[in-house]
Amino acid sequence: MTPKLNFKQIEMLWTVVTSGSISAAAKQLDVTQPAVSRMLAQTEAQVGVALFERIRGRLRPAKALNDLLPEIDRAQKALQRVNDMTRALVDSRGGVLKVASNPSLSTHVMPRALAAFRERYPGTFLRFQTETTIQEVAEKLLSGEVDTAVLTIPAEHPFLTSQTLCEGRLVAVIPTAYEVSRKRHVSLADLVDFPQIVVGERLHFGMVAANAFARAGLAPKVMADVPTSHLACALANTGMGYAIVDEFSVAENIWPQLRVVPIDEPLPLRMLLVHAADRPLSEVAKRFAQVLRGLYRNE
Repeated sequence: MTPKLNFKQIEMLWTVVTSGSISAAAKQLDVTQPAVSRMLAQTEAQVGVALFERIRGRLRPAKALNDLLPEIDRAQKALQRVNDMTRALVDSRGGVLKVASNPSLSTHVMPRALAAFRERYPGTFLRFQTETTIQEVAEKLLSGEVDTAVLTIPAEHPFLTSQTLCEGRLVAVIPTAYEVSRKRHVSLADLVDFPQIVVGERLHFGMVAANAFARAGLAPKVMADVPTSHLACALANTGMGYAIVDEFSVAENIWPQLRVVPIDEPLPLRMLLVHAADRPLSEVAKRFAQVLRGLYRNE
């Protein structure tokens, strides 16, 4: 007879893997440590192979479990979607807002928008996550893991549709120790002799900045490559170099050793509301979109 795992076993395996130990998994699952140990032993006996290797008292997923983990991950996400739908059915006035953004919007824009939305619709449960690439966003939107996404990276995907919420631009974040940081605005030529921390040489912001330097006939001195504006600011704040980031990520400059300076050359970007083209926005997502437009469309 083919062994079949139930959701409790799947949840237990996932929790042990992600928490790193049986004791930590027991705390997350709100059960006793012996209960987790018994379920793990029963599960291994049921499937007929060891799912973990015991190394110096710690558990490490064995090859058999590593092969199963992608499917276990999908099963966990599917169960979460069922729970979200159940929550929405219980309170149709509130429901569940499942939204994603790219990291640069997660510091100021999304907290502000979610707070305004929550104030207007206090019965709504919020599920928010960030993704770095459009491929990751598309996967979450098309699978239904999120209803909509707010992005400052172009949503160029055949199965996604987007609408512009507002316009923005890239700006320079410059260490206060650099004399050029005292200028009210800078050109790319003002920056080119300083070390640059680029936000992804192969990502949207980095490519926009690189293309602008190329059009100006300038070669920036790139000394570091990071995936997000937040990380670029963190490095720049140490004085290592300047960075060119989207203005939304530094709407409130929290970095004491940085100045945010506009750039003379036009480096535009757009804030987009994105969802799956073949799936209409849920009512709760429509309400969130309305709040977003009120906050940012006219700014």
